[in-house]
Parts: sequence; C-alpha cells; structure tokens
Amino acid sequence: MGLGKFFQSLTNSAVRRELYEFTRGDAKFYYTSSDKSVQDGEIIYEAITLTRSAIDSSSDLEKNSIDITFALNSKFAQDCLRSALEENILVKVSKLQFGNISTLWQGRVTAVKPDGVEITLKCETDYTSLGRAGARYKYQRTCCHDLYGSGCKLDKSQWGIQTTVKSVDKLNVQLRDLAVDDNYFRLGMLQSSTGVNVAIESSSGQSVTLIRRLDTLADQVTTDEAWLIYNTTKQALIDAQNAEAMAQIVLDQAIADRDTLDPASPTYEQDLLAAQAIVDQKQNELDNAHQQTQDAQNAFDVASEAVFFVTVYPGCMKSLTACHRFNNTDNFLGFAYMPEDNPTTTRIV
Repeated sequence: MGLGKFFQSLTNSAVRRELYEFTRGDAKFYYTSSDKSVQDGEIIYEAITLTRSAIDSSSDLEKNSIDITFALNSKFAQDCLRSALEENILVKVSKLQFGNISTLWQGRVTAVKPDGVEITLKCETDYTSLGRAGARYKYQRTCCHDLYGSGCKLDKSQWGIQTTVKSVDKLNVQLRDLAVDDNYFRLGMLQSSTGVNVAIESSSGQSVTLIRRLDTLADQVTTDEAWLIYNTTKQALIDAQNAEAMAQIVLDQAIADRDTLDPASPTYEQDLLAAQAIVDQKQNELDNAHQQTQDAQNAFDVASEAVFFVTVYPGCMKSLTACHRFNNTDNFLGFAYMPEDNPTTTRIV
C-alpha cells in the first residue's frame, strides 16, 4: 500500500459513522446516517437520510429519550407509522470509529409522529418507564397484562395462523382457509409478509377489518390461480419426495440382497450378476426419482414467488371468559368479581 493510500485509509477509519439497528419481532433493519453504506461482517448498514437528537447522559431518566428522524419516503418509517406500534420496536445506536463499534444508546420506539416531509420516531430507554411515578396495575375487572406479554406468558408463535390474502378493500381484508368463530381475531393482529403489524378491529368468517389501512398489503394479494398452482406444485413435490424415499429403500434392499449371497453356492457367480443387475436398475430408478424431485422443487419455488403468507393472531377482551378461551386463567390479573358499585358512595338501605 502506497503512503498516500495509507493516510487515506487512516483518515477514513478516523471518521465517526453512526449505525442504527432496529429490531421488530424477528426482523432486523440496519441503517447509517453516513454518506455511504457500512459493512460489518455479513451486516450491511444502508445509507439513508437519518438524523437524531442529542443523547443526554444525565441521571434524569426523562431526558434519556431521543428522537430519530427519517425522510417521509422511508419505507421503514412509513411501516412504523401504519402499524401504530402494535409490536415493540427495539433501537440500538452505535458509532463506528477506528474500526471499532461501540454502543451509544439503546431503547425502544414509543411513538411515531409525521411532521411535514419527515417522520420522527420517539424513543426512550427501557428504564424510563421504571423511573416514572405511578401504579403499574389498577384494581379492575379486566386483566392488566398485555396479551402475549411477559405477564400473560402466552407464546405468540403458538397462536398465529398462517394464511394468504385474497383481496383488500380499504380496511377489509379477505383471507383464505380460516375455520374460526366470528370475532376470533377481534383486537388481535395481522402481520404482513414483510413483517408489518396492524391491529384487527373485528373479524367474520374469512374476513378481518383492520383499525387502519395498510397500503402495502395490496401488493401481497395472492390470486386464486397462484394459490391453486402453489398447492398443486406443493403436492407434486411431496409425492416426488415420497417416491424418492421409497426408491432409496428399494435400492438399499437390493444391495442388501446382493451382499448376503453365499459365495459357496455353485450358482454364486450367476446369482451375483443377476443381483448386481437389479442393483443397477434400482440405482437408475433412484436417480430418475431424484431428478423428478429436483424438477418438482424448482416448480414449487417458482410458484412460491407468487404467494404471500400473512399471519393473524387472536385478540383478547381481557375478561376472565376470554382468558378461559386461551386456557390461561392462572395468569389472569384482574378482579372479575369485584362489585360494580363503590361501597363508600352507595347508601346501604
């Protein structure tokens, strides 16, 4: 390396670059406010228009919050705005300098505010809410826990139903192959194929009504034709895999029969030739079956590109009856049988 390139490399490493990592469910999004993308191992931080407010290092928890501002055309920020934060979004802000990455701030998104040509994510640390005065729970009939939260203890992944979108008409979304009662998904959630969540206001049959529009959902509609081709090629792939597995079993048996021939037999050489011919035949059949599996896999992969899966999760009215439906009454944090009247204000006759 020439001396000029060495000093240029040293100068570049000295430049401070900020890295932003957002975690929403199982999805992660990586951005940098630098003028060009930054790569850290297999992770690439996409360069976008991004600013933040100053980080306050004081002991005042309320001042530890920051604002992260995106351009209005940011798809990630728009998705956050549309989903209304039905799912926690974790944030980590780091700096890259002299080849080292260190964390500057981490917390979660608490609000999304559109403002002219920008979208601002209001963020606070996990300790902020702990520093606020006030009761965590209320004495009430309904459950105080968040559905699928740490107090509720229900495993969200066990309750999701994967399906496809048949049509979208503003807030109304027509789905497929649902066999649940009406309003089973009321106050639940729909997760799009891109990981965006939006709350469900009500449901009936194969249809759910969202609390707000999710425009990107219209791009995730699976046509009836695409759904038919998908299921046909899926079954063809299963049949081909089963046929290949059976061909392997038949070949293994033919090899075993050949290897158990008695060399002392007067017809051993003839029997061996015949047995080897059977092995060769079964090997060819296995090779053909394997090729058919590959062809079926390729056809299925092509069909899968036109199918978009979404996941719908049931909601909870937070009543004891609703908790029974989830078989989760042990974790119900409400007082279902508390009196409706306040005994301190109701006159006893």
